Amino acid sequence: MCRFLLYKSNSPILLADLLTRPAHSIIMQSTNCKLRMDMGQSNGDGFGIGWFDEPRTKGCIFTSTLPAWSNVNLQRLAEKIKSGLVFAHVRATTGGTATSETNCHPWQYGNLMWMHNGNIGGFEAIKRRLQNSLREEIYLWIQGTTDSEHAFALFLNMLDDPLHRTEFSHRELRQAMLRTIEQINVWLDEAGITDTSLMNFAVTDGQSVVCTRYITSSEREGASLFYSSGSEFRNEEESGQYRMVKANKREDVVVVASEPLTYERSDWMVIPTNTLLVITPRLNVRLYPIMDQYWNPHRGRQKHFLA
Repeated sequence: MCRFLLYKSNSPILLADLLTRPAHSIIMQSTNCKLRMDMGQSNGDGFGIGWFDEPRTKGCIFTSTLPAWSNVNLQRLAEKIKSGLVFAHVRATTGGTATSETNCHPWQYGNLMWMHNGNIGGFEAIKRRLQNSLREEIYLWIQGTTDSEHAFALFLNMLDDPLHRTEFSHRELRQAMLRTIEQINVWLDEAGITDTSLMNFAVTDGQSVVCTRYITSSEREGASLFYSSGSEFRNEEESGQYRMVKANKREDVVVVASEPLTYERSDWMVIPTNTLLVITPRLNVRLYPIMDQYWNPHRGRQKHFLA
C-alpha cells in the first residue's frame, strides 16, 4: 500500500514542514506505517511531489525511483520550495509493476494532477477494455503500466478537453471522479472479478481538490484516510511539535493524509469509507457518501489511531 498527503491553503508552506519535519511525516510513513493493511512492507519503490506556484498555471512534479528516506535532492528541495497546494506520494508497488519514474505518482495532464493509494483488483482483466474506451490523445499520453495512471486516463476521458483548460469547477471534478469509479466497477463486474479494489484517488486542477476513500466491499474498511483543517499548520515553539492551529472558525488550511502527520488526536478527522471529499477554492470542506452497490451506512467507522 502506498501513502499520500495533500495540502491546500491560501498561505504557502515550506515543503519540509509537510514532508520531512513532522513527527509522523510522509517520509516517516514510508518506513514506519501505522495503519496500512499490508503491515511489514515499506514504501521504498519511489516517490513523487507535485506543487503549484499560482492558480490557473501548470504545476511542477519531481519524481524518483529512490526511496524517499534516502533521496538527498528531496531534502534539499523541501528546504527551499513553498507552495499553497502540494501533492506528495510514497510508493509500494502492486500487481508486479516496474519500479520506474513513469510509474511514480503524481501524474499531470494539463493543469490536472492525480495520485492513488490502493489497487484495482484484477486490473489486467479490464486493462484492454479501459484503453479502448479512451480518446486517442489520452491513450497516447499514457507512459507507464500502473492501474493508477490508467485510472487517471479514464478520469480525463470523462472531461471535455482537459488538456487545454486552466480550471474546472469542483462539481465537474466530483462528477468525473464518481463516473470513473462507477465505470471501473462495471467492467470489473462484467469480467467476473471478485478481488477487492481500493481506490483512494486524489485530483486537483490547482484550485479545487477531490479525493476519495473507497473500497469494493460493503463490509470492510477502506485504506485509511484522514483530514485536518484550521488556520495554520505549524511547529509549536514550546513543544517542538507540529499542530493544526485553530485560531478562528475559518478554514485557511486543509491537509488530507493516509495517516495523520501528528499525534494530536483532536487535530484529525477520519474520512468515512466510501466517501468523497471536496476542497473548494474557498477552502470549504465537503463530504459526500458514494452511494453505490458498496455503500453501507451501518459500516463500522475506523476507530484506531496512531499508537
